Amino acid sequence: MSIDTILRGFSSSPPTTHLVWWLASPPGVVKLNFDGSLYNSSATGGFIMRDWTSKLLRVGAAFDDTTSILVAEACASQDGLNIAIQAGFHQLIIEGDNKTAI
Repeated sequence: MSIDTILRGFSSSPPTTHLVWWLASPPGVVKLNFDGSLYNSSATGGFIMRDWTSKLLRVGAAFDDTTSILVAEACASQDGLNIAIQAGFHQLIIEGDNKTAI
């Protein structure tokens, strides 16, 4: 999808752009990143787990058309933690952009 296609959906000006990058965890530690999104009263949350070499370990997402962004973020972090525990990952760094969910 081109940036022109994406920007056509904005009635006024496009959102502010922020540069974001992933930093590796220390050796032996798994990093769990989670986030949520709200669009037209529909929320989605997801997580991704990578090891210190950036190898993808687990990923998941869930859609809920009636929840809030806070619930979506909290559910994404909880889902990620449950999967990490089930997979036997004991040393984790957990990152998200919602201080309340963290």
